[in-house]
Amino acid sequence: MQGKKQTAKEPVKLREKKLKNGNLSLYLDFYYDGVREFEFLKLYLIAKPKDKQEKQSNSTVLELAQRIKAKRTEELLTGALNLSSKNQGTVDFVKYYESFVSHYTKADHRVLSACLNKFKEFLKDKHSTDRLPCKDLTPNLVLAFKDFLEAKQTGEGPQTYFTRFKKVVKHGMRENLFPQYPLPEKVKFKSGGMNKGVLGLDEIGRLAAAHCGNEVVKRAFLFACNTGLRFGDIKALKWQDISDSELFVVQNKTKEVLRLKLNQNALKLIGERGKPDTSVFTLPTFEGSVKTIKNWVARAGIDKRITWHSARHSFATNILVLGYDIKTLSQLLGHTSIQHTQKYISIADERKAQAVNALPDLNF
Repeated sequence: MQGKKQTAKEPVKLREKKLKNGNLSLYLDFYYDGVREFEFLKLYLIAKPKDKQEKQSNSTVLELAQRIKAKRTEELLTGALNLSSKNQGTVDFVKYYESFVSHYTKADHRVLSACLNKFKEFLKDKHSTDRLPCKDLTPNLVLAFKDFLEAKQTGEGPQTYFTRFKKVVKHGMRENLFPQYPLPEKVKFKSGGMNKGVLGLDEIGRLAAAHCGNEVVKRAFLFACNTGLRFGDIKALKWQDISDSELFVVQNKTKEVLRLKLNQNALKLIGERGKPDTSVFTLPTFEGSVKTIKNWVARAGIDKRITWHSARHSFATNILVLGYDIKTLSQLLGHTSIQHTQKYISIADERKAQAVNALPDLNF
């Protein structure tokens, strides 16, 4: 693109949206005086031009889009174009969410993107649409989305997704997108959901004995059951992070340093030491690992929905069941606050009750 280089303060930006056929739809992204709006130009680029004619077509379309952008910028700065409260609520929330995700760079980007897909699925399933004006995002609709998540997911998934969804909505509120407050005052999730994705010590033993389609995934998952490390931290783990049976890592999620003494199980699972800058576990993608785990769990005869997160939850719950205190567990998990660790108490108490009730009856 010729001309002046775009800056973060530029009120009108030309953006591209990939279509199902692979081509690109051009649109303008306005942000001025705290108000955001989009204008789709109905102009399209050929993603992979094959010949001179298609390249010329792209050049012509792009030049026209730049002229429209320049005109809208001038209109906006001179007051001829008003992004005022009368336009509030007309922005498509789905498009806004997509734009938010495309510019988001924090560690939870994958979860934020997955939540967007869940919201699209919800709109299509419950409202037969793929768009939603911001004015139509109401507390009742948000609660309906929460119920949809709980119906589709188990464990902490619904609450994790919902937290990311609220992050996007609150960002939109700061940009004055909604004519009314879109979030419900109180949201209550079903209790006990996490227990479905927690493995007891006996079940972890059954997994260890069962065949797994990917030996590295098996060792890494069992390593997580013995350390509580998240998938991202295990995938990033280098041999230089382990010294004298101790592990030192900067957690991807919190950026906090975690120091952990490895038990004998963990030491066996990492195997023979490699070069300092090489990975301890060469893992496939998160999605690929979860698919492998699903098949492995079924092969072990365990009727639970187990994902990678279950390893961390299982580690935490089993530590409490074994009688260790909440402060010790918080340090082992690398939590920044003990409040984050409290959620495991009720699950551990339930496990203890199950263990007591499993004692044989006495005849006297």
